[in-house]
Amino acid sequence: MNRFHLTTVALCTVFSFSAAAYAQETAEPAPQEPPTAEEEVWQRRFDRAEGFRIIMLQTRRGVELFYSFQKKNTEDLLANRERCREDLRRANRDAQFSTLLHCYQRELVLDRGLHEKKRQYMESIPGISSVLRDQALLAEDAFLPALDALLKGVGNDVFTGREDLIEAKQNLHSAYRVPALLAELRVEADRSLTWVAHLLHQLFLMTQNTELGPEAFEKTSEAFTCFEEGETQLMGLSTIEGFEDANAALGKSLAHLQTCTDLLREAHRLQQLFENPPPPEEPQENREELSPRRRWKNL
Repeated sequence: MNRFHLTTVALCTVFSFSAAAYAQETAEPAPQEPPTAEEEVWQRRFDRAEGFRIIMLQTRRGVELFYSFQKKNTEDLLANRERCREDLRRANRDAQFSTLLHCYQRELVLDRGLHEKKRQYMESIPGISSVLRDQALLAEDAFLPALDALLKGVGNDVFTGREDLIEAKQNLHSAYRVPALLAELRVEADRSLTWVAHLLHQLFLMTQNTELGPEAFEKTSEAFTCFEEGETQLMGLSTIEGFEDANAALGKSLAHLQTCTDLLREAHRLQQLFENPPPPEEPQENREELSPRRRWKNL
């Protein structure tokens, strides 16, 4: 059977580690050659993935609660906007602006609750660099006081016209919300990179210890290449400055990684079939040949 070593890079990495260990046992210590670029890539993956699965399992419940809260918050936000449209439609001309203020105030309260949870989430999730974590927390720490100031101004009737309110809303968005969203996006991209490193590491280990069937071999190879491509896409996000462009690139990368995950599931299914093939079908009896009428016709 084929023992799948993924790529020449992975194979060379294994041989280089084995050769180094053998040399230490059988010969005088020799100056170590600097690692190749391919070995450095694999070492970064191993370092990034180390301990990730355990910490991820320990924090999984908190992550699930955050996404549940985020989903409910989005539903409440959409419901508030629908209510506001109805309230503004019914309000007379003199009450239009006060109605708009009340609507926006409720939206700011919902927004604040979400960003408080986001801050807690980014403070605790595993798999991201300390630099990106700190940047995201600083961005949230700048955004929340600015949001509070606007919320206070709305509650104290500081704004007397629609134009002033729109300007304040735009300033909050461009100066504070967008940087916070961009920092959050980079955190998600970095966490996704850790997921990819973890999966590639697991694939590497699996293929060193498992004899793959031909079809599973081919599908696993496709999945490995797919994850490497996704890894490259995610790494490119760090150079994108605009939030809209970065958000589009992240969406594209995550869609690509979903394709990789589907390939991995299919490889697993094929390997299961290889290891546990279905029993051969027994030949079906031709009952017509055994019937008395059929035997009489053949006489």
